Amino acid sequence: MKSKPLQPAVSAQGIAASKASSSLTEQTSIAAYGALGLALLHGIAGLSILIISSWFIAISAIAPLGFNYVIPAVVIRGLALLRIASGYTTMWLGHKDLLTRIAKARLAVFEQLAAKRLESKAWTVEALANHTEQLASAFIAWVSPLASVMLLMTGLLLTGYFMNVPGYGFFIALAIVWLVISVVTAVYGLKAVASSAEAELEFRQHSATFFQASSLWHLKSKTVKGLFNAPSTHRVQDAQLKEQALVSKAMWLFQGGVFTLVALVVFTANTAAYFVPLALITPMVLLAAPDWASATFSSVVKFAKWRHSKAELEAMHTQPLPLLNAHKPSMSLSLTGFIAKERNLPAVNMQFAALGLNVIKGYSGCGKSSVLQAICGLLPFEGRRSIDNVATPQGMLEKWLYVEQQPIILAGTIKLNLDPAASGISEDAMHNVLARVGLQHLTTLAEWVGKGGRALSGGEGKRLALARALLAMPDVLLIDEPFEGLDYEAQQRVAEVINESAHSRLVIVATHVVPAALQPSTTFILDEKGYHSKSHPSLHTQLNGTQLSYSQPRHNQLSHNQIDHAHQNTVGEGGWQVTSPNCTTLTPSEQQQQALAELQHHERNTAFGFKLRRK
Repeated sequence: MKSKPLQPAVSAQGIAASKASSSLTEQTSIAAYGALGLALLHGIAGLSILIISSWFIAISAIAPLGFNYVIPAVVIRGLALLRIASGYTTMWLGHKDLLTRIAKARLAVFEQLAAKRLESKAWTVEALANHTEQLASAFIAWVSPLASVMLLMTGLLLTGYFMNVPGYGFFIALAIVWLVISVVTAVYGLKAVASSAEAELEFRQHSATFFQASSLWHLKSKTVKGLFNAPSTHRVQDAQLKEQALVSKAMWLFQGGVFTLVALVVFTANTAAYFVPLALITPMVLLAAPDWASATFSSVVKFAKWRHSKAELEAMHTQPLPLLNAHKPSMSLSLTGFIAKERNLPAVNMQFAALGLNVIKGYSGCGKSSVLQAICGLLPFEGRRSIDNVATPQGMLEKWLYVEQQPIILAGTIKLNLDPAASGISEDAMHNVLARVGLQHLTTLAEWVGKGGRALSGGEGKRLALARALLAMPDVLLIDEPFEGLDYEAQQRVAEVINESAHSRLVIVATHVVPAALQPSTTFILDEKGYHSKSHPSLHTQLNGTQLSYSQPRHNQLSHNQIDHAHQNTVGEGGWQVTSPNCTTLTPSEQQQQALAELQHHERNTAFGFKLRRK
């Protein structure tokens, strides 16, 4: 059967993201402008209560007999109810707008990153999440507060002018003080945000390097402060404290300016002003100004953050990865002299059948993950990658899905995590796959998980990522360490799901943990030289002429001599020599754990009726 050459493909996820993004535009605009209008109404109601109450207090002191006190009291109470209702509705609409804008911003980022790879390690999911949140919260964080305060300030000046309020000039002075402090805060806010962003970037870079060397921590010298050269958050915290201090200083300056104006009103007022009820409005409005105008100063700092996040996302450095219109293998997938570029690893030679489960085993750092990522095209490769004996060029293969070792959990609903591309997967299908991987307790698909929501354990995150992959219906499924961090029962359940998935597609699993329930048709074992051995389920194991039980107590009784003997005498059916990793850089403990994983795999084979031979 002759296969057609692979052609560049249009990303279905990108198209879905684009459609979903455009469908959110109208809803977002209605909610945003509704929230802005209600925020303005909330401010007007509060300012009106202040003005009418001030006038009411003054007029009550000089009102003649028969003055109707009911009407002003009813108006004030009505304005109070209006202020409360508009305030709660503003928050509801604002947060609804925020959620839709977060979805829109992240779909746009997904579309921007489609078939691309981030070049900088500092661009973590956390960084992308923070930047998209800053973009999404623009309306509720600084647009609405700034717009409402500016409109209120303008309305105050116009009202005072047309009502001929005594001391109207102090309203103008208030506006000038507010404007000057806001501009100065914005200028210094841009510098503070830039410094904070630089500190966060440096911290992410140091953290990435530090945690990649986690296996060498025991070699680092320790002090009373902890691990030597460990990344510190002091600079980030200092930068964030400076941002908060800037806002606090602006508020204190504004309050000081307001109190100065109030003092000037009192000392410059003539005797006639004590008999004019409107004269009380000026000092009351000035005293209340910090309550409704101070929100501006934190808003201008948030504007600086929004500006920085927008610039960062626009300048995001990515490496394009061609997306190839690959087909589902009908005969085989073969790798010849295959190696991921820029990886100091030996080349491998492997061949996989079109259907079935294949396992790649080996010591930590032998290149299992790099092989999987290069197979699907996430990493550029050297050598030959052939589908049905047809070599494929560099690029990502469409519908060849890689499930990472440390899966990404989006800060959003469970439904969003299961269908991030908004492809219209039914809720029944989501509930079904969650139950299959042992997450049936996540019954509410609208529940928020990740940052700001329910915290998932490492095992739950792995199973949620596997469920997401199964719902995507890939042609080829590549899974990296799916059993790490899972308890025994969860491992068996996930193994059964992987077995079932391999009935209709090619599944390749990179793992150092092989549960008894896993049924691979072929197992590849990588060693430190890049050579790999191919083993089948029908294996006979020799170990001092005794069949071993692999319970934890028995593991602890194994000596290094027994382990070495197991490495030398593990023989596969048909005379295949199963070469276990024997890297000299491994510690004795790591060698023991690695040998035990090998023995556990052979013990699982005996469960299928293959008995161990006695020496």
